[in-house]
Amino acid sequence: MIPSTLTALSEPIDSLRPYAKDPRRADVEAVAASLAAHGQYRPVVARVGTREVLAGNGVLSAARTLGWEHLAVTWVDVDDDGAARINLVDNRTSDLATYDDAALLEVLTSLPDLSGTGYDDAALAALLSDAEGDPVGLTDEDEPAPLPAEPVSQLGDVWELDGSLVLCGDSTDTEAVLGALAGRVPDCMWTDPPYGVAYVGGTSENLTILNDKPEDLPDLLSGAFATAVAVCRPGAPVYVAYATVEGVSFETSLRGAGVDVRQHLVWVKPSLVLSRADYHYRHEPILHGTTPEPGEGEEPTTHEGVAYGFTGGGSGRLGRGGPNWYGDDRQTTVFEVPKPKRNAEHPTMKPVELVLRMLANSCPRGGLVLDLFGGSGTTLIAAWHHRAKAALVELDPKYVDAICLRWQLHTGHLPVRRSTGEPVDFTKAKA
Repeated sequence: MIPSTLTALSEPIDSLRPYAKDPRRADVEAVAASLAAHGQYRPVVARVGTREVLAGNGVLSAARTLGWEHLAVTWVDVDDDGAARINLVDNRTSDLATYDDAALLEVLTSLPDLSGTGYDDAALAALLSDAEGDPVGLTDEDEPAPLPAEPVSQLGDVWELDGSLVLCGDSTDTEAVLGALAGRVPDCMWTDPPYGVAYVGGTSENLTILNDKPEDLPDLLSGAFATAVAVCRPGAPVYVAYATVEGVSFETSLRGAGVDVRQHLVWVKPSLVLSRADYHYRHEPILHGTTPEPGEGEEPTTHEGVAYGFTGGGSGRLGRGGPNWYGDDRQTTVFEVPKPKRNAEHPTMKPVELVLRMLANSCPRGGLVLDLFGGSGTTLIAAWHHRAKAALVELDPKYVDAICLRWQLHTGHLPVRRSTGEPVDFTKAKA
C-alpha cells in the first residue's frame, strides 16, 4: 500500500484516469507483483484538471487489479502538448537506459530469492549465460552418434542431462511426458515427427523409423500434438517439420489439438535432393504456430493486445510473432542453412543451426524447449548452444542411446539415469 511518507499525496484511485494516448504497454502482472511486495514507493504523475496519469499508467492498472482504493500522486499543470511530451519522455528515457550487466548480476545473485525484483530464474540464467559466452562443443555440432547393437535404455527410462532430459517413451502418452517433466513447463516446442512415408534408410543396416507408416500418421500426430498443448505453457511457440505430401495431415492435427497455425517456414538447402518427383526438392517446410492462450475458443471482437514494439519488461515482443518473441525485426520465412555433413544414422536429421535460429526467436536463455520426437538429438544440441534446456521424448531405445551418446561426446558430461541417480558412460555401450 502507500507508505506513511507518501500518505499526504494520497488520492482516490477512482478519481484518476489513464492517459488515453499512452503508447506504452506495461507488464501489469509484474508491476502488481512489485506493488504487492513493496507497496507504492514513488508517486505517479497526473495532470491537473483532467486527472490523467501521464507517468505511471502501469502502476494505476496494477493497483486497480489489486483492489487498491488510493494512490500517491504528484500533479503537473500543463496543456495538451506538455502532457504528451511528459508521457513520451517518461517512456523514452526508460528505453534509452542501459545496464552494467556485471553489477546487475552481482546484485541479483546476492539476494536470497528473486521475488519482487521483476526478474525470474530464466532471466537470471540468461544473464549468467551471456556473461559466460557461447558454449563450445567437443565435437562437430551436427555429428550424429552411432546406434548401439544392444541399447542401454529401456522404455520408461528418463535420462537427466544437466537440466535437460530424455524420456524413452511414447509422445502420445501425456501422463508419461508430464511425469518426466516433473512440474516443469516448456516454453516452446521444436519437433521433427515421422513423415508417414514408411522410410527405409539407404544404409547397410536399412535403418527404419518407428511409427513411420502412412496409416499410423494421423493418430500419432493427433496424440503427440495433444500432449504438446497439455504440457507447454499457454501461447508457447510451436515448430513442426513435415513433408509436403502429408501437409494436410500435419496441419489438420495441429489445428485439431488447438494449435494456432500461423505460418509456413522453409528450410532451403544449398543443393537439390535427388528424388522420383517431377521437380527435385531443395527445401523442407516447417509449420509455425502457438499453443492456445487462456480463454481461447471464442471469436475475437477487438484487436486489443496486439501492439508492435517491445514490452515494458523487455521480456519479449508483442505483435509480430506474438508474446515472448525474442528475435529482431529482420526475420523471414526462409532459412538458408547447409545440410548436415552426415545423416546416415538418422535419415531425416536437421542441422543444429536451423533449430538454433528458431530457438533464438522463441525460447529465452535458460528456458525449456520440448521435442516429442527426439530422433538424433538435434534439438538437444541446439538448446545446449542456446544455453537453454531441452525435454526430448523418443520411442526407440536405440535412438535414446544415440541421443545420450551424442550429448555426452559433445559436452563431455555423463547422462544420469533418473531412477537410480547413477551416471552412465554411453561410450562403453556395445555398438
